[in-house]
Amino acid sequence: MKNRLTTLLEKTGWTAAELADCVGVIRATITAIEDGSYDPSLFLAYDVAEALDAKVTELFPPVPRRVRVEEQAARPWYVRLFFD
Repeated sequence: MKNRLTTLLEKTGWTAAELADCVGVIRATITAIEDGSYDPSLFLAYDVAEALDAKVTELFPPVPRRVRVEEQAARPWYVRLFFD
C-alpha cells in the first residue's frame, strides 16, 4: 500500500523509533509500513495518523478502483488464487 509516512515523519521531525514508541509497536513495524511491505490494521493506521497529526487519507492516499482492478488483473492467476 502506498503511503506518505516518510514525508509526514520528516514534516514532524520524528524518527521511526519515536513514532513506534508513541503508537506501541516496534520500529521494524513502522519501517515496514514506510517501505510498503506491511499493510497496517485500521486501528494502527488511525493511531499512526493521529500521532502525526494527520488524517488517515493523508497518510494512505486512496487509490481509484480502476487502478486497483488493473493492478490485480496484471498479477498471475495463481497469485490471485492463493494470496487474495
